Amino acid sequence: DIAGTLVNVPYEKEAFYDQKEGDCSFDKADWGPLQARVETYKGLIFANWDAQAPDLKTYLSDAMPYMDTMLDRTEAGTTVVGGMQKWIIPCNWKFAAEQFSSDMYHAGTMSHVSGVLAGLPPEMDLSQVQLPTTGNQFRAAWGGHGSG
Repeated sequence: DIAGTLVNVPYEKEAFYDQKEGDCSFDKADWGPLQARVETYKGLIFANWDAQAPDLKTYLSDAMPYMDTMLDRTEAGTTVVGGMQKWIIPCNWKFAAEQFSSDMYHAGTMSHVSGVLAGLPPEMDLSQVQLPTTGNQFRAAWGGHGSG
């Protein structure tokens, strides 16, 4: 039904009939869909199947200031830009696997100026900004990401 309750099982009697007990011991109430806990943060929607997992804000913990910088930097909030972006890059599978897990290979030698500028207050005069000369990496204490 529309509430997610299991109402029908094909061949229920043939598959689950207990001859010793004389009935079909299959209880449909035990087999409905799992309920995911759904939480939102700054317009993003997160779902978690694990009822024992910490709440979203606890899980995100130290990553929240970084997310706030990208998602809620001004009073206008987040702007959704429609469409899709695709790239075709002539490379092997390791390129994407290494780049999407972290950026450790050139962190000590290059600066991502756009990332620094994104974190500055919008009213700041960019001509007065002194950019760092060494790179920093953020590693979340959760999830095992960013290990290079």
